[in-house]
Formats: sequence, structure tokens, C-alpha cells
Amino acid sequence: MSDPSIWESGHTRKDTLRYTAAGLLGLTAFDLFAASGAAATHGSELLVAAGKLAPWDSTRPKGPATGLPRRIAWANTAAAEFFLALTAGMKEASKRRNMDFVTAISGNDPAKNIEQMESFLARGVGTMMMQPLNLATQRPVMRRALDSGICVEGLITFPTTLQIAASQYKVGFTQGKAAADYAKRRLGGKAEVLYMNLDSLAPALVVRHKGVLAGLKTGGSGVKVVSDQGVDVSVETGFKVMSTVIQAKPNIKIVLGGDSAVLGAYQALDQAGKLSRDMYLSGVDGDRQALALVKRGGAYKASIAFAWKLMGYGLGQFGADWIEGKSIPRVMVAAPILLDSPAKVRKYESDSANPAATFASRARYEKYLPLLGNVSFANQKLYWKKEYVPG
Repeated sequence: MSDPSIWESGHTRKDTLRYTAAGLLGLTAFDLFAASGAAATHGSELLVAAGKLAPWDSTRPKGPATGLPRRIAWANTAAAEFFLALTAGMKEASKRRNMDFVTAISGNDPAKNIEQMESFLARGVGTMMMQPLNLATQRPVMRRALDSGICVEGLITFPTTLQIAASQYKVGFTQGKAAADYAKRRLGGKAEVLYMNLDSLAPALVVRHKGVLAGLKTGGSGVKVVSDQGVDVSVETGFKVMSTVIQAKPNIKIVLGGDSAVLGAYQALDQAGKLSRDMYLSGVDGDRQALALVKRGGAYKASIAFAWKLMGYGLGQFGADWIEGKSIPRVMVAAPILLDSPAKVRKYESDSANPAATFASRARYEKYLPLLGNVSFANQKLYWKKEYVPG
């Protein structure tokens, strides 16, 4: 197996936080998590409303040989932690299927990304995974790959054979409702809330914001958002916001936002002597520091995570299936996983550490990544022409 990975040097924690805005915390710097719309199909299928695809049927018979190279490529854009986890999953799956795996990192350079994708096609691949960076320049290359029968896998983008999809509203609602449930269960239904929103990063994150507020409303009138602050993706900003807010609102019990900002808020509360075990702090992204705090117990009660390594493993397996003429899913839904106890965190970490065992059990795998629709090399003209929005 060859693995000519190109690892960028000088990658820092600050870079990771910035890149997260282009991951499933975001993947929204490109406004790819649209709130509404339809999933367009091509070929014999009718137009399918968003969220209405049937579950993937794994029993469909294998088609004829494709003649495609037994090589899977991943056009990565950044050496961020979550993308490297996806890489590890794809690499492991490719090795198990006796597929060559190649990857390269463009360092968020659109021209370099195109050069790397072109290199993959020139070398010969059967499947190519890509991350949106500059779609105006990427799409012609993607269409050329599709016209050659190559399976194009993409994160919340088109044109693609297999599309990873997610609902930002559901991410937000999950976070807000969990906090509201805690307030009803442990705080007598009364709690002041600080929400640190990411609206400025992209319009689609406004959708998550609406989901959070809707989830909080399920707690009743006693759960009140007393401060709703716009932040960027950094621990430092969360620290500054929390340090300021507690001066005016010293009775806040619930703090919500992305993991980075909430980790900063946790530090600010701790330094000010305001941190208490009955508080409910919750983030989004499954940051390792956040998960460590959830396992420890205390004020940091939950993080909403996405299964990046499992996602990569599935992409590798389905990429290999395509090359062998098998039917694969059209959509892999990145489900928000609420990790709100040490046991849940340990289960998540265990499932991610052994992706082969998790993938072998469809029920276990689809807890993290539900699979929808069917497509194969035999009907390769059926590909996505719009983003798919799960119901």
C-alpha cells in the first residue's frame, strides 16, 4: 500500500480552531448547511423532498466489474484534528479491502487543492473523497471524475455520488433541549442562560442558533436566555465573553455554544470562583478537552460530537464497494451525538477506536451515521446536483 500523504507543517491549536469553522462544526464557511431545499436526482428517479430518501438497501445484487483502479483518494484541505481522524478511518478501511489509499493536504490553498485532485485523476482512482474549498474551481474536476465513472464522495456538497449531510437545526435543537431538560430535572425549571452563537461565521449557523433557542423553549418560561453573544471559534473569545457577562449576570447557570468558546467560559468561571457543579455547560464538536471534562464530572455536562473516524471508515468501505460494482448509499447523515455522561463518552471513544467492529454492526454504525438511498456504477449517472438536507 502506498500513502503519499502531504502533511502541512506549522499547524497550531489556533489553526485547528480556525479550520473547525470548515468542519462539521461549520462546513459552513461555504454556506453548505442550508435550512431548506430539495434533493435533486438525475436519471430515472423522481425529485425527492429533503429528508425523504429510503434507508440504504445493502441486499441489492452486485453489478458487473467496473474496471476502475483499486485506488481511493482523499483530497484533504487542512491538517485539522477532525480531518486527520477521517483520514485514519479511510486509510484503515482501504487497507482492509486491499485498496491503494492516497491523500494530500492543500493547506486551504484552492490552487493546490485542484492540482492534487488533478494528480489523483491522472494517476487513476476509482473513488475520490473531497472537502469543499473553492467550489467554482473544484466542480469541473468533480464532474470530469463523475463522467469517468469515478465515485465522488463529498462533505455537504455537489456534484457527488455519495454526499455527507447534516442538519444544523437539529444540532442546535439537540443542544438546547438537553439543557432545558436539565433545568427542569435539576434546577426546578428556572435557569438563566448564556448562549455564544457563531452567526458571523456563515448564514447557515444562524439555523443552528434558531435550533438552540427552540430547544431551550421546551424548558418553559423559567429558562431564560439573558445573554446571546456572537463569538468566533476560540477558547480566548469564550473566556473574554464569560468574564464580562458574569459581571452583569452573576446568576447564569447554563452556558451553551461551540466547545472552544464554552471551554473558555469554563476557564473564566473557574478563575472567578463562580464555577459550581450544578451548572450546565455544553458545547458542540466533541473536542477532546471537552470530553475529558464530561468524563470528570462537574459543570461541563455535555458535548455534541460527530464520528469523524467512523465516517472515514465508512467512506473507505463504500468507495471500495463502488469499485467492485456493489450498491452503496447516496447519503451518509452526520448525526449529532449528545455525549452527556462518562459512560456515553467512553462508548463513543470505544466505537471510534475500533471502526471495523462498529461498521460490522449496521445498528451500531447508524447510531452515528444513518445511511440513505442506493446508487452503483451500473447507474452512475444518478448523482447529486444539490445539497441534501436531512429531515
